[in-house]
Amino acid sequence: MLRHALLAITLVGAAPSTMALSADDQRGYYFAGFANYELADPARDSDDGYGFQATIGRALGVNNALELSYLNQRRDRGGLGGKDYKHVLSLDYVRDFGLRQFQSGLLPDFKPYLLGSIGGVLEDVQGDSHLHPALNLGAGLLFPLRIGFWDWGWGLRTEVKGLVQYNDRKSEPANNAFLADAHFQIGLSIPLVWNPRRPVTLPPPRECQLSVVDPVTGRRDCINDADRDGVPDSSDACPATPNGDRVDAKGCSLEKGRDADADGVLDNDDQCPGTAAGLMVDAKGCAIEQTLSLQAVTFESDSAVLTGAATGVLDGIATTLGGQANVSLDIGGHTDDTASDAYNLALSKQRAEAVRQYLIARGIDGARLSTQGYGEAQPLVANDSDANRALNRRVDFKLVLAP
Repeated sequence: MLRHALLAITLVGAAPSTMALSADDQRGYYFAGFANYELADPARDSDDGYGFQATIGRALGVNNALELSYLNQRRDRGGLGGKDYKHVLSLDYVRDFGLRQFQSGLLPDFKPYLLGSIGGVLEDVQGDSHLHPALNLGAGLLFPLRIGFWDWGWGLRTEVKGLVQYNDRKSEPANNAFLADAHFQIGLSIPLVWNPRRPVTLPPPRECQLSVVDPVTGRRDCINDADRDGVPDSSDACPATPNGDRVDAKGCSLEKGRDADADGVLDNDDQCPGTAAGLMVDAKGCAIEQTLSLQAVTFESDSAVLTGAATGVLDGIATTLGGQANVSLDIGGHTDDTASDAYNLALSKQRAEAVRQYLIARGIDGARLSTQGYGEAQPLVANDSDANRALNRRVDFKLVLAP
């Protein structure tokens, strides 16, 4: 018991100064449990070890956390028989490098991270029990565990670590000042604050402006023609043609001097008609790489449900993407600071995903759309007034052109 107490005191007094994280992207407390396998230092006269680790973590920001871990291990002794044991208490700083997402869908999303710690080891080797200081360095991957659009913040963690302990020459194994053991772990990370991220809710489909019935099969199909030029919206490259204009097969005006999408390039020379309002274009009328913030993309209060005004703006974005197959879109969700950090981060991710799902529903390939939630971490202006907070509640769009 005295040695266990000394071990705890040693760690509480230690102040690591390496790097740090939140491996599960939660600004709060979380628990992680691991199964552990140890590849023991060759100097030990024992088999490799096995055991478990329990970890309590506290996120210090979007990418940083502090973790307190307890590791319990057993080894089969060589020669004399019986088992050696090891107890490790460590204080870790963890630093992650953000979520890596793959648009192909063939590989899972993951978050790489590094960790470094200082701690103490209480172990028994061949019946000789001693307390040693130790350093721990490692790397890992966290794989978010999601079911559909539901996300509870759970994650599967895999880690590889090297534990180096100072082993005074009076301790077994004799004449070894340092011992280095390799640890391999796999486990589950679970937030301790219940804050499930609600599923994205899409608005109901618009009612048909026109309905056509096949006289043979009786099938009823909808045709939307917002500008009433005779070309359905699904194939209309210029969905806002002025009333009365003659149009081509793409729904673009044949009248000279017209600029239906108001991008500064006349329709006769516009190779990308229907560009959404506000986008920068080149001399051909095609959108170029850019990032823009759209305060008009709004949501119902405290939710990820798009408003009617937002869907109108997103219809223009969908038209632009439909006319330029070489453009992909990074969607970033942002909030103000009126709620907790963790809640804002989760809500921003839900809202970015709601935008992505809306664009997919409008015919855009999901592989061209990626999302990221930033919570309140990247405000445009200080959150010191209602007007400024409204500016910070936004969705950013980054247009990326394929090479």
